[in-house]
Amino acid sequence: MTEHWTEVVVGIIMIASPWVLGFSDISLAKWCNVLIGLVLVLMGAWMMFGEQTSPTPATEEPQKGKRKIKNNTIVEQK
Repeated sequence: MTEHWTEVVVGIIMIASPWVLGFSDISLAKWCNVLIGLVLVLMGAWMMFGEQTSPTPATEEPQKGKRKIKNNTIVEQK
């Protein structure tokens, strides 16, 4: 979880760095930092909030009848 927070923080630093370090006049460098920073922030946020909704386990409730495979199909037996 902490690596995702650091990814978001690094993304924010990347976005702010052209103005903080004084190279916002260089358009290509500014937009590269802003775009990379946005990607880092979005990926970090996606990973942080995506982990909270984990997929449900693929478990089924036990069946009451017995199953038998016949001719590649499952046949219920009572």
